[in-house]
Amino acid sequence: MSVNPFKIIEAVTQVYKWMEFGNIKPRGWMLDQMKHDMQQGFLGKLDKLVPELVVEDDIYGKNRLSKSVKSKNLGNDSDDKEWEIQYLWWNSETQSNWRDGYVRTAILIEDEGFLQEVTQYVERILSYQDEDGYLGIYGADMRYDFDSENGELWAQASLLRGLLAYYEATQQQRILNAIIKAVKITMDTYPPHQSAPFGVDKSFAGVGHGLMFTDVVDRLYQITGDKTYLEYGLWLYENYSANDLSEQDIRYQNVIDSAYKLKGHGVHTYEHIRSLATAYYASGNPLLKKALEDYLAKVVNYLTPSGGPVGDEWVAERFGDATDTGYEYCSLHELLDSYTHLLQKTGDLQWADKTEWILFNAAQGARHPEESSIAYLKTDNSYSMVGKFHPDDVYEEGKVPQVRYKYSPTHQDAAVCCNPNAGRIYPYYVKSMWLRHDNGFIAAMYGASVLTTEINGTRVSIEQQTNYPFELNIHFKISLDQPEAFELRFRQPVWAKDQGMPLKVNGAEVSRQGNLWVVNKLWQDGDEISLSFEAEVKLHQDAREDYYFTYGPLLYALPIESKCEVHKSHPVEGFQDLYYTSAQSFDFYIDKTEELNFQLQQNGIDSAKPWKHPVNRLKGMLWNDQQQQIQEVNLWPLGSTILRRTTFGVKPS
Repeated sequence: MSVNPFKIIEAVTQVYKWMEFGNIKPRGWMLDQMKHDMQQGFLGKLDKLVPELVVEDDIYGKNRLSKSVKSKNLGNDSDDKEWEIQYLWWNSETQSNWRDGYVRTAILIEDEGFLQEVTQYVERILSYQDEDGYLGIYGADMRYDFDSENGELWAQASLLRGLLAYYEATQQQRILNAIIKAVKITMDTYPPHQSAPFGVDKSFAGVGHGLMFTDVVDRLYQITGDKTYLEYGLWLYENYSANDLSEQDIRYQNVIDSAYKLKGHGVHTYEHIRSLATAYYASGNPLLKKALEDYLAKVVNYLTPSGGPVGDEWVAERFGDATDTGYEYCSLHELLDSYTHLLQKTGDLQWADKTEWILFNAAQGARHPEESSIAYLKTDNSYSMVGKFHPDDVYEEGKVPQVRYKYSPTHQDAAVCCNPNAGRIYPYYVKSMWLRHDNGFIAAMYGASVLTTEINGTRVSIEQQTNYPFELNIHFKISLDQPEAFELRFRQPVWAKDQGMPLKVNGAEVSRQGNLWVVNKLWQDGDEISLSFEAEVKLHQDAREDYYFTYGPLLYALPIESKCEVHKSHPVEGFQDLYYTSAQSFDFYIDKTEELNFQLQQNGIDSAKPWKHPVNRLKGMLWNDQQQQIQEVNLWPLGSTILRRTTFGVKPS
């Protein structure tokens, strides 16, 4: 075994291939929600909500940073002047992550007006590219020359991810050429083993985020087949591990330390999973394979029942707790993206189960079910949302109060980072629903959608017709230019009852391989497949030995009646920051004599807004400690709640 974890043994074959972005488009409630986010919601209106951040600061163009720029006022609250150095690059993250979600959503909802605006945006960005290829936020007096906190690699990574999606959807070679040229100047200026992009003092978030340049080189390797990109990602991880930076969790020496507890800024902790995965697949080094396995085993301890990862905003060596540890919306997106990368590379379908779980529970549960706003921070057990973690929290003089536990379309008083990522999360889910394998395609994750692609030169379209995750029946309709033989694979979810054959398809060879259903057939235009899963109400225990209820891919919670207060009205009509306080007791417990008596009840589906009007509920009995009696209750899907109780202790004796 190699004693050098970064030595290249042999690149590992990635099990599945991504579909090109735009090949998979949402339908049903996901499409309606994404349309609303763009046409009436914060995703489409962010430039009007915070124009000073995303319009007026042309940070990739005329307002590139130079040595003469000493500060920026982003409208947030901070008294830490040393920390404020990161504010110089911060608008690049806000703009590029927002634009990434904006570009992808415009493509997926096929709105001509938004698509025209996206084209104009891309052309404007390309017009900023220097002759040498540079596409970034720094002037000639600063770029690639730093000894402290900076956003060089991060500003490029966040920008190029969106441009890559646009290239994939349009197949314009000049777009790819511009991306390749931009990456080349960075790789040439930071040559492997001859430079140290992470060798800086006083690093903060920007330098740590810069490791996500691995997202760009990993995708370029997949598109071009050039292993130089993949090996560059390996070297970036090696250089990161060699330096003492503010974000320590992913450094190799900490990853392999069994006693080390995760402590960093949660977003970094969970996005860096992708960098470690890229490094292993570039090298094939067994030491990095074990490091990845060890890191993923650690992460499990930091999850709440909803799948939300600790980070409010720091992990701070705390394991996941439904009441005491919050999770950041940025972390939800980054962990979901990491899960999908693990799915694509390893082929292990546990990552598909985890992707669905975090999206439909933690992420949807941190969106307001009616207003166009999200929670920057949220907990599974959410008893108030008033900025502070608890309404009666008192802060020492000079300490900046917590303001993130509320619903807002911007969260500018903290940072405009979570709302852009809330615009990215569904497009990233949709792009991962189908993956390509050597003989066909795998339906890795479910939801109303349509896949349009080619196989062996034949155009194929596969439509998923379903109200998943509210209903567990999925109908597939296949359209082909001509008959074609290929293999379709379907994931058996971890929660599904093993009831025998869930598939119905005529004239096909069907087999089961672990948690995969494999279907081989000479497919004809108009062929159909029916897939029906069965689930049951399940009672689980968390690390505190409290109980929570699930049915299929959804987590259920007791909604708490609340009082709403408008904390702030934004200049754009219809957008508000909202506070909520509980208007009823939430002191409920499991009664051991009634714990298994919860039943699924259907309410009827509002296909356009199934979260606003809960499609189903779990009906059963809980002990109301305030009233000292058993009470009938209805538990709702987490995504339909604002204030809620998700976990329940046992009735006090």
